[in-house]
Amino acid sequence: MSTEVTHEAERIEEEASLWAARLRGGAMTDADRSRLADWLARDPEHGAVLARYRELAAQLDEHLDSGATERAGGARRRWWFAAVGLGAAAAITLAWIGWAARAREFSTATAERHVASLRDGTRVELNAQTKLAVDFTRGERRVRLARGEAFFVVAKEAARPFVVETPAGSVRVTGTAFNVRAATATRTEVTVLEGHVRVRPAVAGDDAALTSGRQAILSAERIEVRTLGDAAAQDAAAWRTGLGVFEDTPLRDALERFAAYHTRTVTVAPEVADLRLGGRYALDDLDGALEAIERTLAVRVERGAAGAVRIVAAGAR
Repeated sequence: MSTEVTHEAERIEEEASLWAARLRGGAMTDADRSRLADWLARDPEHGAVLARYRELAAQLDEHLDSGATERAGGARRRWWFAAVGLGAAAAITLAWIGWAARAREFSTATAERHVASLRDGTRVELNAQTKLAVDFTRGERRVRLARGEAFFVVAKEAARPFVVETPAGSVRVTGTAFNVRAATATRTEVTVLEGHVRVRPAVAGDDAALTSGRQAILSAERIEVRTLGDAAAQDAAAWRTGLGVFEDTPLRDALERFAAYHTRTVTVAPEVADLRLGGRYALDDLDGALEAIERTLAVRVERGAAGAVRIVAAGAR
């Protein structure tokens, strides 16, 4: 690892720990929240590292809770700010020393999918353009989904939770089957196909429980929960068989699902971006999908140099 990369990783760790301390102290102003949102938007890694520190804070709270709630709460806040005073990255990161040495990484290229079996028996299927790091300890099973999409069938192990971190939040389970899509640095979709999970935003907000057939849309500070039903939940993970399944999906969002399977530039004119698309499409056949879209929606597909595509209204000049 180069010195520049090491320094960048250390900077992210320190900034994340400082933000975690501010959030833990509960004294965030609107200006602070605006700066935090900007920081999260700059790099998907920021949200994932912040989620890790927030999870550490929750674990420390459990250990520090001796029954004297007010006193313990004050002690916890003082601990966090003392850590920041000492040099937050140095003080707080002690609990996480060894992550890089222990972690095993998986990544997929454009149009590539991969199936991995983890050492606890968990099965992970990675969609195209996905990056996943795995770190197991004696007390916890933790993975970091920096980008992309993965389907997990988690081996049941009640004494050792399984946590999936994403830039927008985290998922905590002991054994279940669910799909996680880190769509952007500020949006993660979690869909449960079997069992139940708990989801938490990266920055603030309450946890939420999800059961089979439900989906959560995570942003840094909020959770939106939807009831899909079992069939629609299965459709959310249809990429495992190479399919994109859409039902009343904005055209702009549907085309994003194809992006991991090609390197072409596809733009959608604003006036047609919200047209609704339905149907089942092969994700690795962009041209076939474009032909079907042109037949079913009031749009025209314009093809340019190097395979570039622009979708405009059918009557546009």
